[in-house]
Amino acid sequence: MPLHTGEPLPIEHRTVESAAGLVELVTEIRRGLTDSRPLWYRGHQCSAFTLTPSLYRENPEFDDAIQRERRLITRFRQRSLPFWPAGYPQTDWEHLFAMQHNGVPTRLLDWSENLFVALYFALHPTHTHQPENPEAPCHPVVWCLDPVGWNRAVLREYAEEVAILTTGDPELEKYRPELETRLLARPQTGVAIYGTHNSQRIVAQRGTFTIAGKNVQPMETICNALSNETLLWRIEICGDKPSVTFDLSTIGVTESMVYPDLPGLALELRSQEW
Repeated sequence: MPLHTGEPLPIEHRTVESAAGLVELVTEIRRGLTDSRPLWYRGHQCSAFTLTPSLYRENPEFDDAIQRERRLITRFRQRSLPFWPAGYPQTDWEHLFAMQHNGVPTRLLDWSENLFVALYFALHPTHTHQPENPEAPCHPVVWCLDPVGWNRAVLREYAEEVAILTTGDPELEKYRPELETRLLARPQTGVAIYGTHNSQRIVAQRGTFTIAGKNVQPMETICNALSNETLLWRIEICGDKPSVTFDLSTIGVTESMVYPDLPGLALELRSQEW
């Protein structure tokens, strides 16, 4: 489907019919970015699912969410010690990424540098989502994010200097899961960050993250007020789902690639049994 050619919009909505169409569209989007910026990708099983981190989805009031985050981090730190290898760094950031990876609610939202990983998750949901309107169409969706453009729109005082943040960057310090004395300084809008690759799965999935600020609204709602430039692309996969799934497996994106462990291998063997 052709790209939007008029005035830039914060979010562009597109549809494709196939994996090949998705690649063609995303390649076109990437070529239109300046400075050879990367794109990040996230797959949703349903077009009604929003870009909301699990902590805010379950606790839509900020004060409640932060109190729960503090309790969860404390309990996770207390009870996870026997499972860490000797010498593993015990910091709030390390624990937050480990919590996210293991299914504990956090302010993190998973993204990937690999388009096909996002498409896999759009086609193979890890949980069941019940849309608000069951009668509305529920197509798989791949979201694309310009992480550099997003951070520059959020951290305007740093202008062209800011890119994708790491846990060592001073700009990220205000987002750290910390004591309540720092909450007043926490920015409203989240940012795109590189996280700790502390598992084989996150390495295989080329995992990256956004971390939310005080604003508990979905990223797509925040984006509409954040910038006049396009920062998010929402691409619905409207073609035959089994056909798109077959195309994805044909190019080698299977369970054991996304989940490089024995459970992933077992899942792949079950799905490919003949």
